[in-house]
Amino acid sequence: MRKTAWTIACAVAAVVMAAMSVVSAFMGGCPGVLELASGSSVPMKCHWTFIADAFIGIVGIVIALVAISCKEQSGRRAASIGYIATALVAACMPAPFAIGLCANPDMHCHSTAIIVWALCAVAAIVGIVLVAKANPAAANLPKRSL
Repeated sequence: MRKTAWTIACAVAAVVMAAMSVVSAFMGGCPGVLELASGSSVPMKCHWTFIADAFIGIVGIVIALVAISCKEQSGRRAASIGYIATALVAACMPAPFAIGLCANPDMHCHSTAIIVWALCAVAAIVGIVLVAKANPAAANLPKRSL
């Protein structure tokens, strides 16, 4: 992939992660709090899920921007694999084995999680394209002919 196309693809990757961070930060989890036996209260676990996803998205943005500066195939592939891993970690946060969501499927956090999962799927697809097209010399290689 030529430098211009690589830069555009990495910028798209950064925008997808930025969208995930914005959705996580502004839509967020449920506004309710849990009251403790001591009389104090804490936010629900979905609140912490989307705070974590917002910060994971920032990591994905940084990885995508670093990938722009990579000149060789190995650096491009390493950055792309890191980007895919970041998207997968962000997708796992709302899952029950990670932080999780509220038990009630009618709560606000479930709609936010669907959007985050969709953006993580798009990010993973963009990352796979980046891995496949990481060779900067591929455009200059001779084409096969019969």
